[in-house]
Amino acid sequence: MTILCGFGMPGVMSSWGFAALHAVAREAFGAYTVLAADRIEDLREFIQSPEKEHAVLVSQYPEARLSEMIVRTNAPFLLFLENPVDAVSYLARCTEQQDLSLVRAVSASLACLEPLAAAPAGLVMRRNDVKGTDGIDWLLERIDRHLDTRLAPEQMTRALLHVGSAVSGEARTLAPPKLEEAAAAIIAGYIPPQGDGAELDPSLREAAEKLLLPLELARFGTTEPTVSWPAWTFFSGDQPGDYLGETIDLTGAARCLVYGPYFHLPVGRWDAKLIFDIEEDCYGQIFSVEIHSQDLLGKLRVCPQGIGSFEAVIPIEIVEPKTPIEVRVLMEGGAIEGRLSRWSADWRRAA
Repeated sequence: MTILCGFGMPGVMSSWGFAALHAVAREAFGAYTVLAADRIEDLREFIQSPEKEHAVLVSQYPEARLSEMIVRTNAPFLLFLENPVDAVSYLARCTEQQDLSLVRAVSASLACLEPLAAAPAGLVMRRNDVKGTDGIDWLLERIDRHLDTRLAPEQMTRALLHVGSAVSGEARTLAPPKLEEAAAAIIAGYIPPQGDGAELDPSLREAAEKLLLPLELARFGTTEPTVSWPAWTFFSGDQPGDYLGETIDLTGAARCLVYGPYFHLPVGRWDAKLIFDIEEDCYGQIFSVEIHSQDLLGKLRVCPQGIGSFEAVIPIEIVEPKTPIEVRVLMEGGAIEGRLSRWSADWRRAA
């Protein structure tokens, strides 16, 4: 029994890459099982089943334990990546939506896939790195070599027909197309790589840039960038379901003022820097800031003295990146005046 594994973030690159993985498996195995699995239990259940069939495992959101097992076993796998803003644009076209749920989906995938990006057994194929290379035959040959499926020339020719090397169902007589031409032929919702999100709503583009570009995989720099969650991505405790406005009126009973925004971060230790302004005096008021995922990750009580800008840093540890993160700001006592504004959360990896 052989299991071929492919992972990737939502987008054109993984759509084409998963099709290529299936094309290779079809030629190498004939019949095989498809495992669209995010949990390690799903993989274990298949391995322990009496039918010892070949399989293709694909996932965009592998849980931490599954990623850890893939890295630990050192078995070859594929990882398909692209610019995160392009991924949001792709989802916007496919779903005909433009809202923060698209950014949440891509943040979840990036957070889940991060452990795989530096694994020595992975073949990382980035869309922007391969779009100007030779034809898709070269890409398919790289996949074949890495997975050691050893396709014969006639098998490779048949596999190419399933990943864009055909027009109107007939084999091409010219050289195989490059990635973008092939992807446009087989992927619904295809959009050329742009990287600037020009076709997105401006606020959605801003969110994608601030939240996702610092998490971009397989681009390792010397410094860790800051992941910023702007105020308008959080929800109002006074108007549940509505995003925060520019200011929060503190007048009223003790209550939750802010919650959300349900984005994702990779496994590891992080410092959350929470920033806000007090515009009208609420001397003596105590605020509790809580960060939740599967469990309570961190909590801090803040008592501003007067008006001005305030910062609070909460160290946390992310264990399961697939679970969204919620920040809650609670006012512990009632208030007869006071306003809070310029709320935001910045995240940096702990030293």
